[in-house]
Amino acid sequence: MEYLRLIYTDYLFSPDPEVYRAHVRLFHFFPVVCILQSAITTPMGKTSVKSFLNLPGKLSWILMELISPISFFLTFYLNNSQSPLKTLAALPISHKILSILYLIHYLNRALISPLRAPAYAPAHIIVLLVATYFNYLNGYSLSSFLLLQQGRVPQGGGWRRAKREHLESAKAKKEDGLGEGVERVLVADGKRLVVRAENSGHVYEIPEGGLWEYCWHPHCGKYFMEWIEWTGFLIAAGGWECAPAINFLVNEIASMTPRAFQGVEFYKRKFGRKLPERKAVVPFLL
Repeated sequence: MEYLRLIYTDYLFSPDPEVYRAHVRLFHFFPVVCILQSAITTPMGKTSVKSFLNLPGKLSWILMELISPISFFLTFYLNNSQSPLKTLAALPISHKILSILYLIHYLNRALISPLRAPAYAPAHIIVLLVATYFNYLNGYSLSSFLLLQQGRVPQGGGWRRAKREHLESAKAKKEDGLGEGVERVLVADGKRLVVRAENSGHVYEIPEGGLWEYCWHPHCGKYFMEWIEWTGFLIAAGGWECAPAINFLVNEIASMTPRAFQGVEFYKRKFGRKLPERKAVVPFLL
């Protein structure tokens, strides 16, 4: 048990600068998935395939998405001697806003959105495993960045106190832009017409209204509006100084762009000539 405790306190959820940098470097390799996904159809959602290694789609999605906020808050709270409320109160206002918006995002992404949906197509177990690790890196690295950047890592216990580096507080217009991005994601997600697997008895429909008039994949969860939201998060978190936010945004675009084009091909096969002309994921561009 002591060995397991050391694993999660000294590595998995340690905001030690060297451990943090190692995790950030690991995150750099995920764009390779873009190359793989260009050649291999991802076994989930509209492109789900029959396999004995499939898992219930909705359960799989909830489990893998919850990893991100769990790793975020475990890293945050396991490395502070104060109570959670006192620790949160000690953060600068910009970090409080970022943490709250992060929680709102994953409350919608991991719970509200899937629970509202009538069904999810089965997902292959490899999708769950890769996404779990991806979300762990996201939650851990963002939380460690906030702790290290504000010098909140306590001395002792094996930690090295990071050099205190203060970023300028996010300007109001940046935070307003981030909040607007979250709002737009929630609105887009609410308008989404659920498209599910035919072999599960669900009906395919052509999404209409809003940004769906201009592209096939504007919605929250993976695509255009989420990229806008995370761009706002990146700006509010300090821009180029926030390596975890850059990593996440680049990885999202790299991994989901091939999925968007696979989705367009799916619609073409399903609806043929009835399909309206739209871009795959970025209105007017891509």
